[in-house]
Amino acid sequence: MIWLLDLDNTLVGRTEAFRAWAADSLAAAGAPADALEAVLAVDEDGHGSKTALAALLVDLLGWDDDVPAAILRFRAGIVERLRAYDGVLADLDTLRAAGHRVAVVTNGTSAQQRAKVARTGIEEHVDVVVVSDEEGVAKPDPRLLEIALHRLGAAGADRGGVWMVGDAAHADVAAGRAAGVRTAWVSHGRVWEGPAGPDVVGSTTREALALAGAHGG
Repeated sequence: MIWLLDLDNTLVGRTEAFRAWAADSLAAAGAPADALEAVLAVDEDGHGSKTALAALLVDLLGWDDDVPAAILRFRAGIVERLRAYDGVLADLDTLRAAGHRVAVVTNGTSAQQRAKVARTGIEEHVDVVVVSDEEGVAKPDPRLLEIALHRLGAAGADRGGVWMVGDAAHADVAAGRAAGVRTAWVSHGRVWEGPAGPDVVGSTTREALALAGAHGG
């Protein structure tokens, strides 16, 4: 089987890392008690406007940075606190040892996503890392998945044996559907909204991988 996996909030706890950094930074700055929830709402688990988030942080934290510098600053804070989810990298090793091919397929800037991969050591546990910024195309566009399959030497693989695993319905599941592959949604306790759902739903990445594996390909 072939596994295409999202990075943020699928292999690594991006939301948890940002929350930890933001909570510490806001507390140190003496920000209002409700500031953290406001910041998290603008962040939207990493899918919100980076410009809007940076502007809010400059205001709350009293930074002298302009918006581009503020974006670099909070991104560095995320990387400093980032961790791979417990057990996930071992699961990837198990898949590869069984002959499966594994790729990370992530949206984001090259510098930030490569820094996350380096910080968490993920590259040693996968065959390929594909970053949207480097390819000029981003999920939900299925071309990013096609690039990953090509890099894996699996461009002509039976799509029934390919899984796209991720936490973002609008990006990961949508891209998987558009590419004609099977989809596993990491819900983190959320309820699926919309018409047709993914092939499998797991509350965690490890559960999603296990369910997809049991589902076959």
